[in-house]
Order: sequence, then structure tokens, then C-alpha cells
Amino acid sequence: MSATQSKITQLKRCYATLQLGVAKADGRLTLTDNLLHFEALNKQLNLGCYAIKLNNISHVEKCAAKAGGLIPITAAGIKITTKENYHLEFILAEPDEWLNCLQASH
Repeated sequence: MSATQSKITQLKRCYATLQLGVAKADGRLTLTDNLLHFEALNKQLNLGCYAIKLNNISHVEKCAAKAGGLIPITAAGIKITTKENYHLEFILAEPDEWLNCLQASH
């Protein structure tokens, strides 16, 4: 590692589903000491790779996973709101643990 590279500490990682309205993408959600990163497993869907700096998160709350983007099917989700008022919803295991980690991190 060069002197210009900083060491990244991975705090938490899991498989998650990104929920953007009716569109969904399975991928890996990773929390580091300064970043929340999601990378979709299926690159062909073009639902992206997201990297959110923790100091850019304004609010974190639980949310429902929705079938068809409308009908709540489980409460196993978290909603991230950035300071620019951009929202990302993730369906994942142990949403309370993720909620606590993210609230403590920003």
C-alpha cells in the first residue's frame, strides 16, 4: 500500500436488495468507516453501483419491502436519505443492526 492510499476498515457486509420503485437489484452492501457501498450482482440490469459517504447521510429509517413497488410484504428494509434528499431503500437481513450502525456512523 502506498503512502497516498488509506486503509479502509470494513465494519459490516451482507447481501441486500436495492429497491428503486418497482425495480430491484440484488447485490452486496458494505459499510466502511466512512462509506456505504452497494454493488449490484447483475451488471446487465444497469441498476448501478452506489457509494454514499457517511457524512452525506441525513437520515436512516426502517422501511417496508414492497411487491411491485406498492404492496408492503415485509418490514426488513432500511431507507437512506442523503443531504441532497436522494433516497435509497435496501431489503436485508438484520435491518435493526444496520439501522443502529448507520445511525451511529453519521
